[in-house]
Amino acid sequence: MNLTKRYRDLSILSGFSDKDLVIACDSSAGIGEKELDAVQVNPAVTAAFCLRVPLMELLCYGAEPIAVVDLIGNEHDPTGKNMLKGIREELIKAELSHLSLNGSTEENMPTKTSSIGITVIAEAKAKECFKMQETCSLLKLGTPYVGEKVIKNQQKIFSYPLVRSLRKEQGVLDMLPVGSKGIRYEAQLMTEGSDFYADFFSEEELDCSGGPATVILVAVSSEEESKILTQYSELKKIGEFKKR
Repeated sequence: MNLTKRYRDLSILSGFSDKDLVIACDSSAGIGEKELDAVQVNPAVTAAFCLRVPLMELLCYGAEPIAVVDLIGNEHDPTGKNMLKGIREELIKAELSHLSLNGSTEENMPTKTSSIGITVIAEAKAKECFKMQETCSLLKLGTPYVGEKVIKNQQKIFSYPLVRSLRKEQGVLDMLPVGSKGIRYEAQLMTEGSDFYADFFSEEELDCSGGPATVILVAVSSEEESKILTQYSELKKIGEFKKR
């Protein structure tokens, strides 16, 4: 019996009493201080934003992280040390500093580009995966940044506490971080398996990469839309989910 199912970018393992294990991962390469890195930045920043992606995916699903595993494709000193520093600082921002780290570095081969992969394991109350069943509003949190723009706009990127707060709102039906395929793709993913589609107000930024989860899409019930937009000024309505 297969206890693992794929949901969006998550792997969900069932059969653990009343809870599921939920797994998310991300990787980053060519961003750091190595000779052939395309974007030059402290590896601590690279690792922090690599961790941000699976954390956001899990928080949007409603899962609570319990373990972090890092796979660093570079030497421990100095690149690995800097990356681990960035991971620990990001965990503090996410109010997860209590989590222990496990992982590995590359000590056998010299490398000329920076690379890291991170897996986060979380647990969540066993539930059915979301399926859209009503006409609702499509809101956007954040602005799509990638590469150098992420570095330049770090202070503008939304926080973990804000995402946690949104996830708890009664009118929030679904939340999904935007990845490299852009807003249009992720909005379509939110309607998967339903009779609904995303009707956008504008084509602007729909196909831009969301980089390291610098944008989150939020499906909000029509009845709660006004209240949530008033309470969270960071949100912007960009369309509606309508029945075909």
